[in-house]
Amino acid sequence: PASVRWQVVIQSFSQASLEKIHRLDPSLPLVQLHPFTETSQDIRGRLADIGAYAVGIGPVFASVDGALVSAAHSSCLEVHPYTVNDGDGMGRLLALGVDGMFTNFPGMLEGLLGGRAGPAKANAAKAARAADRCRRTG
Repeated sequence: PASVRWQVVIQSFSQASLEKIHRLDPSLPLVQLHPFTETSQDIRGRLADIGAYAVGIGPVFASVDGALVSAAHSSCLEVHPYTVNDGDGMGRLLALGVDGMFTNFPGMLEGLLGGRAGPAKANAAKAARAADRCRRTG
């Protein structure tokens, strides 16, 4: 199914909603969004809880730093900041190692990625396999 290959990802600011969806179907990939008021430190303090029901976090781009990316990846969580609309911000986040990002200018991001940008379905399936591998090996 599409959920197993991560062709469908559900994201929400509501932890309760994501936990309910996870109980209904644990195979659905869920992303916990974070309000712009949460800092990197705030989010890092919640990663263990988030990992129980989600496969990733969606912080506002300004709160993303190396410590957050490293801690999230150590917790087998992907990092998908929102909403990044300038090339400098995109470049900074790519250098930090984020797994994806939300933007209103996908062409700009594609240009920065160059040959690293691949087909969406293949990238989604690759991310799903990597998450499964991380969770199995801890």
